[in-house]
Amino acid sequence: MALTKPTKRGRHDRPVPQKQDDPVPDDLVSDEYEPPEAGKPEEPQELADEVLHLCMQLNDAGYRAEIRLGQVVVSPWMSEETNEIIDRVSKLLLPLGMAKGWRFFCNWAVHIPPMLDHRLPDLLVLPRKAERLDRMRVHGRSVLLLVEVCSPGTQKVDWQEKPLDYARAGVPLYLIVDPVTSPRRVTLMSDPLSDLKPLDYHRQAYRQIVTAEEGEALELPWPFEIKIETSALFDQVVSPQEPAE
Repeated sequence: MALTKPTKRGRHDRPVPQKQDDPVPDDLVSDEYEPPEAGKPEEPQELADEVLHLCMQLNDAGYRAEIRLGQVVVSPWMSEETNEIIDRVSKLLLPLGMAKGWRFFCNWAVHIPPMLDHRLPDLLVLPRKAERLDRMRVHGRSVLLLVEVCSPGTQKVDWQEKPLDYARAGVPLYLIVDPVTSPRRVTLMSDPLSDLKPLDYHRQAYRQIVTAEEGEALELPWPFEIKIETSALFDQVVSPQEPAE
């Protein structure tokens, strides 16, 4: 991956993001971490029709319902800060997306094999003809970029569970925007392993990992080949103006 290289220090220079073996923020690192489902068998299981139907009903009603190892998990709504960051990411990518005919979705799920599990990312960038599993899910191998924005309630899942899930799905580029960790950071994971199992939490799911702290620039590889200025993502959320009396 090509990275931004500073020359002489100047007002537009940015430090170079570094590749790393362990991208997880220090306060989340734990050798004892196991997800709640860690005791379940790894063999593929058949998802009951009623579970999928329940999940679809919840999503149609406006909830963010995911399926994890055959169980429905309802996620919290995106916060104002998360929506602000997703809006900024979308606007950075929109000119390129319009030129290439890409689509941007915040309410489509990614199928996680070998079961009929799925995750609902904060943002999906898809080609014009994405490969669908059904009316609410796409195959990860057809995703161009997937974005998750951490919140206090989702940070551990975004860092410790979803890299494995998205790598197993074949998602080529997973971008984590983390305004919770200090300093705030953006991490790009790419080149997923192809032999991962549902409970391989102690393996690094992506071969390439680059983190840019706030103030650095992060370059997205092909098919994007553009730089993301991280400072532009982390501006303070502006509260609505009070109506004049």
